[in-house]
Amino acid sequence: MFHNDIMYSVMQERARDLRARGKAARDAGTSRKARRFWADEAAQQDASTEPRTTRTRGTATAAGR
Repeated sequence: MFHNDIMYSVMQERARDLRARGKAARDAGTSRKARRFWADEAAQQDASTEPRTTRTRGTATAAGR
């Protein structure tokens, strides 16, 4: 092999490694954002399922009898 062929092969390997590392970093960022989003969604769902403090329609109060 000539020097240029060897260097080209080394550059190709390096570029492949950098692309793989970049993809892994992007995937990790996307996963973090998704986990944060779904944690917020779950918190909102928990907050919306709390019992209501208002009376339901049609119930009588002690003062209104």
